[in-house]
Amino acid sequence: MAETKKVALEFIDEGVFVHGTALAGDRRARLFFRSILGGDGRDGGYFCPRRRLTNSALVLKIYDWLLANGYEAEGAGEVNTTVSSELERRLSFARTREAAQKQKTGEAAGFDFSRVDSAMRSFGWSNERKLRQHQRVGVAHALTAINVGNFSVPGAGKTTTTLATAVTHLQAATIDLIVVVGPLACFDPWEKETQAAVGSLIRARRVRGTGRQRQFLYQQTRAKDLLLLSYPTAAADQLMLLDLFKRHNVMLIIDESHRVKRFKGGVWAPALVELAKRATVRMVLSGTPMPQSGKDLYTQLNILWPDGQLTGTRDAFAARIDSDFDEVVRNVMPFVSRTPKAALGLPPYQIHHHSAELTGIQAEIYELIENRFRQKIADAATWKDKIDSLRRGRPIRLLQAAANPLTFSSKDKYFRLPRMEDSSPTLMERLAGYGESGEQPAKSLVAIDLIKSIAERGEKVVCWSNFVPNLDHFRILVSDALGIPCYQVDGRVPAGRDALHADTNLEAEVPGDADTRESVIEKFLREQGPAVLITNPASCSESISLHSSCHNAIYLDRTYDCAMFLQSIDRIHRLGLPSNVTVNVHIIDAVVDGRDTVDALVQASLATKARRMQQLLEGAELLPINLSEDPAVDAEGTEADLESLLRYLLGQGK
Repeated sequence: MAETKKVALEFIDEGVFVHGTALAGDRRARLFFRSILGGDGRDGGYFCPRRRLTNSALVLKIYDWLLANGYEAEGAGEVNTTVSSELERRLSFARTREAAQKQKTGEAAGFDFSRVDSAMRSFGWSNERKLRQHQRVGVAHALTAINVGNFSVPGAGKTTTTLATAVTHLQAATIDLIVVVGPLACFDPWEKETQAAVGSLIRARRVRGTGRQRQFLYQQTRAKDLLLLSYPTAAADQLMLLDLFKRHNVMLIIDESHRVKRFKGGVWAPALVELAKRATVRMVLSGTPMPQSGKDLYTQLNILWPDGQLTGTRDAFAARIDSDFDEVVRNVMPFVSRTPKAALGLPPYQIHHHSAELTGIQAEIYELIENRFRQKIADAATWKDKIDSLRRGRPIRLLQAAANPLTFSSKDKYFRLPRMEDSSPTLMERLAGYGESGEQPAKSLVAIDLIKSIAERGEKVVCWSNFVPNLDHFRILVSDALGIPCYQVDGRVPAGRDALHADTNLEAEVPGDADTRESVIEKFLREQGPAVLITNPASCSESISLHSSCHNAIYLDRTYDCAMFLQSIDRIHRLGLPSNVTVNVHIIDAVVDGRDTVDALVQASLATKARRMQQLLEGAELLPINLSEDPAVDAEGTEADLESLLRYLLGQGK
């Protein structure tokens, strides 16, 4: 039997002293302590400076190495306390993982949901807000795994599931305060769901205003409050929040958590991880947890388990994502739940295509834009050069021409498009003349007829366009032609602040009489008769629900971004939709002299992408969507999309 190798650990000055006769002559120990930890030999052992590590982190790193190499480590006082605490933490994590895994796979005895029902009733949960089966499964998982990610598809009712979990914790006195951090657009759904489920038993409060006003609000926070903070506010108020977390047992909820996916840099992610370390219970919510890649999970998982149990170091996690993504997913699945869209029991939506014949000046402008592209690619020598030339020319210009030439008259910040300037005098004359001619875009006229028929049935409709000038023009056209209530939401309508994605600066206060996105949408939904909402996917792709009274959508234009298209449909096709309601999606495609335009290419591309994209967005598996950080890249298509467009311009078919 091998002799036990015993060593002792103790804190000395600014480091850890490791000593024992068993270390003598061990070349691996010398390499580890000297070369890796930068220690020096002294008194039969090694003194290891803590450098950038805390003493606790350093002693645990040493302890793990000793354990892995057959040593038995002993310590006294603070060392023993540190090691014992870490071992208990690891054991607790292992127990939680095992229980969560068994609960998800059905290996454990059935979860006794009657205790949850009893707790929710005792707290005062409304009988009118009964949980659906998939939500009960989500609550059972959250209560078993404690710190979880709910990555159910958009429209699955994640807010209700999470609120039910929080109520159960409140009733059990596990927590006494709920803190939700998310985009400003999520505030209204949280307030409404809280009111519907528990009335005034939980006080939902928005944390807004000046620093002094926010500080006063934190000081006045009481048990059973639900605080709603934006990401910039949470980052700016980190110190005040840490103090608040010391006074309360907090359930920290990060809504639309993919927004803190940044793998390196930024201020939101590190601030939220620090807050998570002080929270009693933690949850992250997102329907699209990996918009770009598997690395998007890193911060979200570290919010759930801030000591890195699910990720390890940043570099190690990145390497595992690249080498074995499936293994990473298997490792985290005990702490993740995902409800696919098929489990929601929604009636399928119906897609209807309508042709719009471009005529007059618009047809001339579209063909001039096409010819401009043809001239550019004609000068390119190779196929690759032609593709590069096409990409530089910004294919989205064709989509603008097919939708509304007025979109060329101003700068588009979202797609980084300058105001149209061209060396062709003919094109510029046509563009100048279009605005003065009184001619209306062909697609807009088809949409007006569709709205008229929808309005005659007393129904509402949401109209989508990717281009803000088209939204402005179409709203005026609807108001003049139909005279029915018409509302508009785009990036200029504040959700509290225009620049929600900035990593610094707090939201500017919105005047009390100013319309916000949620107030505009609320007015639209409350209309008793027909009404029109005109918006763009960039402004209403998250935390917006229209399905309560709107079951029709019209697309004035679409880009090659399939994810954005499907997510926009989710605004009206989501949980709570009555089974006897049919959701109708109307897509308007431009044609010129009976021939297809770029819209036909977009349709063919989206049809090809849809199956895989629906698997990514709506399926049960946890998969990266592989979108670009730049929305213009996805809007203008993949390499295959550009090749298809090139063949179209060369007259080689779609």
